[in-house]
Amino acid sequence: MGLAKELRSHWARHLAVIAGYMLIRTLFHPFTDGHMSLYAGLRLGALLLLPYRYWPAVVACDIFCLAQTTIECAGQLGTHWAMWNMLPGSITAQPIAWWCRERMGLFPNKRQVNFMALFVAIAGVSATWTLFNCITMLSATDPTQPLKLSATLVAAAFTGQYMGMLATIPWALMARVEWESKLPVRQRWQRISHHVFAADTLIMLAGTAIFLFLLSRNNHNDVRHIALRVVFVPMVWLLVKQDWRAVAVSGTPCILFLGALLDSIPNPTVAQAEGFIALCLTGLFALGTRITSQQQQKEHERRQAKRAILLAQQSMQLNETRMRKTAQALELAGSVLHLSHHQLLTRFRNMLPANEAMRYDRQATATQSQVSGLADSMHPSAWRQRGLPAALHETIARVLAEAGVAYRCDIKGATLSDLSPSMHTAIYRQACESVTYVNMQMVCSSVRVRLRVGITRQVHWAMLCVDGTVEPTHINDAVYDIGEREFLASKLGAYGLNLDAMRNHAYLFNGLIHERMTHKGMRISCLFVDEPMRHVQRPIVPTPANPWIA
Repeated sequence: MGLAKELRSHWARHLAVIAGYMLIRTLFHPFTDGHMSLYAGLRLGALLLLPYRYWPAVVACDIFCLAQTTIECAGQLGTHWAMWNMLPGSITAQPIAWWCRERMGLFPNKRQVNFMALFVAIAGVSATWTLFNCITMLSATDPTQPLKLSATLVAAAFTGQYMGMLATIPWALMARVEWESKLPVRQRWQRISHHVFAADTLIMLAGTAIFLFLLSRNNHNDVRHIALRVVFVPMVWLLVKQDWRAVAVSGTPCILFLGALLDSIPNPTVAQAEGFIALCLTGLFALGTRITSQQQQKEHERRQAKRAILLAQQSMQLNETRMRKTAQALELAGSVLHLSHHQLLTRFRNMLPANEAMRYDRQATATQSQVSGLADSMHPSAWRQRGLPAALHETIARVLAEAGVAYRCDIKGATLSDLSPSMHTAIYRQACESVTYVNMQMVCSSVRVRLRVGITRQVHWAMLCVDGTVEPTHINDAVYDIGEREFLASKLGAYGLNLDAMRNHAYLFNGLIHERMTHKGMRISCLFVDEPMRHVQRPIVPTPANPWIA
């Protein structure tokens, strides 16, 4: 009932599967001969990739293809042969295909393939079909053509189907991976062309085709043996440069070229050659799988590092937002405290001596000034009210003026509004840290901050340079004291980071820091690259590292 309901509901899809199956089988017909069957790869590939509800359509196609041969030869080879010959290979392969898909995890996810399960499926199905083919041949009753089974015939039948599967199924796997990919269509085609139509791939395949064509004109056995070994050179070359897809791209043409060199009638030479080819292809696929697994592991580590950087940027921006709100609350509290103190002094002014009232008023004013300074060190009011240029021009200038250090700030290039808020935070905090650092390293008489903003290939960047200059004739005695320099850092809201810590801070924005001594002092240059904050997705638990999964 379930199958009948499925056929009634989605009969058009089943017809499309049948039409596609027959079309691909027709395309494979010119390349299938006595010692290599691409049909085997088509049948097993359909069972491994198609949903289970389409398996009856694959069986129907197999029965239809076998019916013509069976009807033509049943009278000559007998009824028993006809019965065994009408048994579709897709039915005998279904248990193995189901086991590899469900129990061995052929597809751990939508973008990976378990090649161990794939090799088990290919080898198991090849052995099963070889067994049934031998039974079918033994059941023939043609007295004019007595058939004797031999190890050579059995080996040729097994390796022929094995190679046919290796030549076709990897292409279906690549198509499935690209179909399940969430990348845009343009990026998919670019990735496909990178593997299939890359310049080195075409050159190596064209050279191999010409070489094998010239060798095919020579019937000497030694020359053919050389061709069998030389044909794997382009596969190894492409494998080293890419991954297992390179083996599929180069392996299928090489198998077809070698099929033209080998005899169609099984003999020990053909069996040995096919066995050698099958063993080499299996080893190359295994090596390619290992390379792909390592590449995926590196890509996962790169994404984890990128995610950690994004989280660090987000944490820094949230911390800055929290400091901004705290600074606003402090300023409000300072204003309320000053107003309350002023009202209290106004009420009790007649009861206090004049000098004591003035002293209390000065204390209230000093307290409000301290609270405002603390709020400015956390997040400057000029930054909140007029933006980052005001903070660079006014806040740092006021703090350095109190320490007796001359200050100058120049901003050039694109507008700062094009940069993200996290970049504004990084620029200001790096400027404060750099100003603190140069004043900790030497007694500066003047500091100059230069900020240049630009855009290259639609990527915004900012270059910050802090120059500390020493003029012996203008050294302020106050900055000689180490406590004053530490006090300078607290006023700027800096942590007093060293150069390595500042490099780590800049690395969050793909930045670089360079320190250079000039003839008058020190220069610290920092480059920031603005990357807009993206939503950090919930981390996906990675599958354990497995060299067979790629």
